[in-house]
Amino acid sequence: MKQHYDVRLDKMFFPRSVAVVGASEVPAKWGNLILTSILGWSFPGTVFPVNPKKDMILGLPAYPSLRDIPAEVDLAVFAVPAQLIPEGLRDCAAKGIKAAVIISSGFREIGAEGAKLEEEIAAVAREHGILFMGPNTMGIVSAHAFFEAIPTPTGPEPGGLAVISQSGNIGLQILKWISHRNIGLSIYAGTGNETMLKAHEILKYLGARDEVKAIAMYIEGIDDGRAFSTVAAEVTRKKPVVAIKSGRSQAGSKAAQSHTGSMAGSFAVYSAMFSQSGIIQVSTPTRLLLVSAAATHLPAPRSNRVAIMTIGGGWGIVAADECEDAGLVLPPLPDGIVEELDAILPAYWNRRNPVDVVGEGDPNLYLTVIEALARWEEVDSVIALGVVGRSRYVEDFIAAQEKLDGKLYTRELKLSILKAQIQAEELTLSGIARIQKESGKPIVAVALTAGGLSLADTSHGKVFVLSTPEDAVSILGHLSWYGRYLKENGPA
Repeated sequence: MKQHYDVRLDKMFFPRSVAVVGASEVPAKWGNLILTSILGWSFPGTVFPVNPKKDMILGLPAYPSLRDIPAEVDLAVFAVPAQLIPEGLRDCAAKGIKAAVIISSGFREIGAEGAKLEEEIAAVAREHGILFMGPNTMGIVSAHAFFEAIPTPTGPEPGGLAVISQSGNIGLQILKWISHRNIGLSIYAGTGNETMLKAHEILKYLGARDEVKAIAMYIEGIDDGRAFSTVAAEVTRKKPVVAIKSGRSQAGSKAAQSHTGSMAGSFAVYSAMFSQSGIIQVSTPTRLLLVSAAATHLPAPRSNRVAIMTIGGGWGIVAADECEDAGLVLPPLPDGIVEELDAILPAYWNRRNPVDVVGEGDPNLYLTVIEALARWEEVDSVIALGVVGRSRYVEDFIAAQEKLDGKLYTRELKLSILKAQIQAEELTLSGIARIQKESGKPIVAVALTAGGLSLADTSHGKVFVLSTPEDAVSILGHLSWYGRYLKENGPA
C-alpha cells in the first residue's frame, strides 16, 4: 500500500514552472549559479527570473516580484538575503505558490537573531499554506524531471538512487559522484535547517515514489526520533535506506550543531535506532555512495554466505580475511562443484572457496566458474576478483613498447590485441549480468586496476565493478545485513 504524503512535494520536485527570486547575471552570485543550473540542463518547464533591477536575465524576461509574473508558478526558489525571505513568502501567498526552496543562509545557524527570523518565516509559511525546503540549503535536484536548483550543474543520468543530505557540500560531492559514475539519480534533497520539511518527511515521500529504488542519507541530527524511526521502519520494508550519522566524536557533534543548528545527540542511540528500523548504517561518505549505489542496482542477498572466484591466490586470501571481519561466511565447496571445476581448471587448482583459477585468462572459463558458484544453493552472493582490467595492462605494455622502437608490433597488431582484450572483458561483464539476472544473486566484480566504482552497461543490465576486494566485501556485508532484516521483519 502506498504511503500518503504532502502533494506540495510534487510541486517542489516535479514543477511545471519555476521562479528564481534573486536571479542574477553576475557570475558567482547565488542567483546566477542557481539559474544557470536550471537553464543548463533540459528542464522542460517555464523559468521566471525575479529581479527588480533587471528586465532581462540570461535571455529571459525578468520580473520585479513574484506578484508580477503573468502566469502560474509551481515553485519559488529564493536566493536573496535572509531578511527578504518573509516578504518573499508573502508574495508566494499572493501568487498562489505553495512550494518553495530557500537557499539563503543567515538563520538559526548564526545565532539568536537568525533563529528569530527563522521562526518568522515558518509562521508566514504556515499561515499561507506554503511548504518550503531549507533555509540554508544547497538546493534540490529531480533527475527524471531534468530539474536541478543547485549552485553547480551536474546533469546526472535519471535513475533509482535518491539522496537526502543535511550537508550541502557533502550532498554536492555525492551528486558529482553519482553523475560521473553513471549510477543514476532520482531525487536529491538538501534539507538545510529543516525548519518545515524534516528528513523523515522527505524519506516518506521518496518511499512512496516508484522510480526511487534506494535512498542514501547524510544525517547530522534528528529532532523527532520517534517520527523518524516510524517512517524509516515503513520505508525500509519496501526499499533499502543507507545512512551515515556524522558527529560520532565530541568535536564532530559540536561542529554539527554550529553547521545547521541541529542537535546531534548520542551516536549510540542513533545506531540502535537505525538497526531497529532497518537502516543500513555506514561510516564514511565513500561507503555511503558505494553501498547505496549497490542497493540501487543489486538484489539483496538472502544470507551472509559468499562464494569467491579469484585469478590469483593473494586476492582470495585478502578477500577471505575481509569476509570474516564483515561477518560473511565462506562455505566449503561441495563435491559436485569440485568435480565440475576439475574438468576445466588446471590439476593444481586449490579446490576450495575462494576458487583460485590460477591466472587463467579465458572469459568463458571465468563465466563457467561464476555460474557454478551462483547456482550453488549454499551461497547467496558471489565476488569475482580480477575478471576485468587486463586491457589497461595491454595499453600500458603497448605504450612502453612504443617508447623503445615501436618495431616489435605493427600498429595493426597492437590494435588487434587491445581490441581482443576489450571484447573479452565485455563478454565477461555481459555474462556476469546474465548470471546475476538468472540467479537473483548479487555478483560483484573487482578489476585489476584502480579507479573506484564503475557500473558497466551490458545487454543484460549493469554490473558493479570495484577496484578493491575490501570494497566488494563491505558492500555485500551491508546488503546481507539488510537481507536478513527483511527476512526477519518481512517486506511491506
